[in-house]
Amino acid sequence: MSLYVQSGEGANGCSYDLIGNPEVMVKMYNEGYDTNSIFVEQEVARKVYELGIPSPEPGEMVTDGKRIGIRFKRIVGKRSYSRMLADEPERVGEFSREFARYCKNIHSVECPDGLFPDAKEQFLHLLDADRQFSASQKKVFGDFIRNVPECTTALHGDMHMGNAISTLGHGAPIDSPHNVYFIDLGYFSRGCPLFDMGMMNNICLYADDDYRYHDFHIRKDISRKFWDGFVDEYFFGPENLGEKWFGKGVDAAAVEKALEPFYAVKMLLVEYNLGGVLPPGTKEHIDRIFGF
Repeated sequence: MSLYVQSGEGANGCSYDLIGNPEVMVKMYNEGYDTNSIFVEQEVARKVYELGIPSPEPGEMVTDGKRIGIRFKRIVGKRSYSRMLADEPERVGEFSREFARYCKNIHSVECPDGLFPDAKEQFLHLLDADRQFSASQKKVFGDFIRNVPECTTALHGDMHMGNAISTLGHGAPIDSPHNVYFIDLGYFSRGCPLFDMGMMNNICLYADDDYRYHDFHIRKDISRKFWDGFVDEYFFGPENLGEKWFGKGVDAAAVEKALEPFYAVKMLLVEYNLGGVLPPGTKEHIDRIFGF
């Protein structure tokens, strides 16, 4: 690791750039992170890259003796959308709409059967293992998941402003030449695009402000504006996805309300990753959403 310099930090580990070589970086997971999960992320990242979805090209797994990581082709000059928002909060409208357009691109990709896990099956498995909800509550939860429309499109699985990076320079016009890539692909799956709204809903509307600032560098006023711009572009842009998913004449407030249960579904994965507990306040939000 003496040949690398740290270039970023996230909840699961840190990224490092190879000194003197702009082509190579490594993502090192925190000590003790599940090795099999790292292997799965490497395999999924390779499949996503080969499917043609813009993402850094993955290389081999590596270790520094304590931590395990994955080498990737380095994206020079990259910033996550969360970092862009922290650097240039006055541009939240531009960044949220561009992010939404790239998310729609992912959701337009058809996935061959068996290439990625089925999102419904994943969430139903998590629900079965859940410790927070009663049997009757699990039935309501499960009925919602089963009734989500069947789709065969690509899902990021952990879609939020921290998991997309851009080469747009600070202050550069949004129409300047640049590239956008999706990262942290370990939960990539196949299914209804609305499942991807859950983590966005959490970070933008429900998350504790200290957590939001620590992990995403923004406060609630900016995350709220990001959500509003995202919803407007994603659901009311040229494709008119709001009417596709929620019916003719739907407005932004109705879309936001209809997406609340997908936040609840996403929290099943968050609970699993936290060892069977939910973040403070989450259970109360979910109880309200489902009327428990």
